[in-house]
Amino acid sequence: MIYTIKVWLFTVIISPLILALILSTIINDSNFNSILNSYEIVFVMILVGLISSIPAMVIFELIKRRLDNNVSELEEKTILSFYSFLSVCITFFIVDKGFLTRWSEQTIWVLIYSLTIVLGVWIFKNPAIKLRE
Repeated sequence: MIYTIKVWLFTVIISPLILALILSTIINDSNFNSILNSYEIVFVMILVGLISSIPAMVIFELIKRRLDNNVSELEEKTILSFYSFLSVCITFFIVDKGFLTRWSEQTIWVLIYSLTIVLGVWIFKNPAIKLRE
């Protein structure tokens, strides 16, 4: 459970920070002060991310528990990465069905959140793997 919480918190905290930097500096060409003043938006993004990702992270934990004693660490992380990428896409698809058919800022959101959660899957160690070795 701790592994899932680490991946979850990493994703919902780091993704909005990366998005704020990318959207403000590259896309909107804002200055550094306006980026610092966007902390309220980042906070809302973190709250919305926490709430909207609960179902996906419950399924993530169920998949992880099922895989813990049945596959190698590499296979487990690969499966969890694939699921994580799909869960982000599905969550955003539920919110905006058109993000896949047109390029928009929301497409950048999907890419950043997907990459961040997959990175979290690979960065953090799963304590259950240590127990079975």
